[in-house]
Amino acid sequence: MELRELRSALRALSDTARLRIIDYLARYDEITVSDLTKALRISQPLASWHLRKLRRAGLIYTHRTGRKVFCSLNRTRLNECLQSLAEWVDRRGLARQQAGPARPAAGDVSVQGTVSGSRGV
Repeated sequence: MELRELRSALRALSDTARLRIIDYLARYDEITVSDLTKALRISQPLASWHLRKLRRAGLIYTHRTGRKVFCSLNRTRLNECLQSLAEWVDRRGLARQQAGPARPAAGDVSVQGTVSGSRGV
């Protein structure tokens, strides 16, 4: 994954409401936007705005059936983002080790794990 794509995904994930949406979608194969708004107690326009950001980053899928809009998590894309971020952090860590001992910079993060394809994540 290119750094530009990773940056786009991280920006989409940088909002608490969008993280809550991702967390909720990880529990289900597919859910209607209406059910999502009820579960998360957010308005439909706000949910649609957040879902648009996540869709543009490729992190969710949406489709319309009649009057209902369904959404689901793109688990493959989310896992790719997590893996790319972990690799990017690892590369930075190796570059620091080769440069000699140094204190960790403020805000350094270690990323591990992926999102599984099963329910109840």
